[in-house]
Amino acid sequence: MENSDLPKAWSIDPRERIKALSELASGSVSINHGIPIKRYYRSGVELERMAKVYEDEKNLEKGFFLYMKYTTLFVECLPKHPEYKSPQTSNERKIVRGKLKTIFDRAEIIKNNLTIIYAGQHKKWIVEEQIRQAEAEQKRLQKEAQLEKEAVAAKRAEMVRRETELALELEQIEKQLEETRTIAVKASEKPIVIPPPMQRQPTYPSLQTAEPSRPAPSNNNSASIISFNEAYNNAISPAASAPLILPPLELQHTLPPSAPIQIISDTGPFPSVDRSTKPAVPQIDRSTKPAALAASDMFADMMKEDSQREVIVPTSLPDKFLSVCLDNTQKNIETCGILAAKLTANNFTITHVILPKQHGTPDSCQTLAEEELFEYQDKLDLITVGWIHTHPTQSAFLSSVDLHTHCSYQLMLKEAIAIVCAPKHNSTGIFSLTDPHGMESVSRCTKSGFHPHPTIPALFEDCKHVRMDNSLTAQVIDLR
Repeated sequence: MENSDLPKAWSIDPRERIKALSELASGSVSINHGIPIKRYYRSGVELERMAKVYEDEKNLEKGFFLYMKYTTLFVECLPKHPEYKSPQTSNERKIVRGKLKTIFDRAEIIKNNLTIIYAGQHKKWIVEEQIRQAEAEQKRLQKEAQLEKEAVAAKRAEMVRRETELALELEQIEKQLEETRTIAVKASEKPIVIPPPMQRQPTYPSLQTAEPSRPAPSNNNSASIISFNEAYNNAISPAASAPLILPPLELQHTLPPSAPIQIISDTGPFPSVDRSTKPAVPQIDRSTKPAALAASDMFADMMKEDSQREVIVPTSLPDKFLSVCLDNTQKNIETCGILAAKLTANNFTITHVILPKQHGTPDSCQTLAEEELFEYQDKLDLITVGWIHTHPTQSAFLSSVDLHTHCSYQLMLKEAIAIVCAPKHNSTGIFSLTDPHGMESVSRCTKSGFHPHPTIPALFEDCKHVRMDNSLTAQVIDLR
């Protein structure tokens, strides 16, 4: 059973958490050889800038995460880019090499601070776990005591039931015996006489003196006259028996034997709990680690917050941009600008639209002299969160060229947006490539210029992470 009141990550050893965070950061970095290497160098500048913002806001996990992304990008990944050794990027390589030590030092400082924080969280988790286990043990003992109480109550209830049944059985037996006695008394008043079996009587010498025989009486009752000798002989004869008095036939049966009566002792046995020993205080078993958590699970909250970072756009921004582009729009020439924002409380708020030097056509726009653009952004610590451009005669959508242009922005920052203003249709769209389908399809495409792309599934969609704000304004900076 887990401690549901605390994050799962708190149960992990602090060193394991640091290792998992580092691996998560490293695994999130990849490069596309089709993207100009200068984009990655610029991305590194803004990675460092965002990391510093998080560090200042005491969001150490995200700061450490971005510093580790920076080192992974420039130490492990970018050297594999085909343009890495190009003379045109020698200055960028030199700048990055000079910054790497500073980045490593910052990451190490945050790592030490995070280790202290994680150790405190882990200690709190151990204490809470001991409390939870103690409470669980107490509940277990209480449950055992309750079960014991219920068992005793059930035993006593069974005793009462058996005693009641026994009393009823005894009462029934007494009733039957009383009925039997009553019937027996009545039967004694009307005995049933069973004559003795007919037997041949022995003869004995007569006690009378010999005298002449007399003629037998001539009447019919002579057979009923019994001599004294015969009466005496019948009385004393062993073969003779007195009349047998029996109870009526209805009583000549045997009562069924009653079940043996069990005497239930009220002294037990009852279930018992051995209280001779007290339960030991719960201990955390440090010989085994908690169930392993994937890095994505360990830092799920952080990753969730990052996936939901909003881009806040001043409602008046498109109109302000169109007013600056009016001359080109009337000439049917596209105009583009960079959306620059401040990172605050894990949200991007667009504060500037910067128009660099550029070359436009009716259906495309190419930026020039981007160094001036970067210099201006660096002065104000601005972060690129996408781009904005016009479709002078077309509706608001992303053309095949627009898809490739925006893919490079979204590869650098997943929240990057593309604002398309279509003044002729009086409409504005805010788009991003679908992820993963749109990003994967466009990044793998090696064609250039205008070319068809499959439209099902969709390659781009209306942004879901953009919020328009009437209370904000943005500056339009024209560097053309």
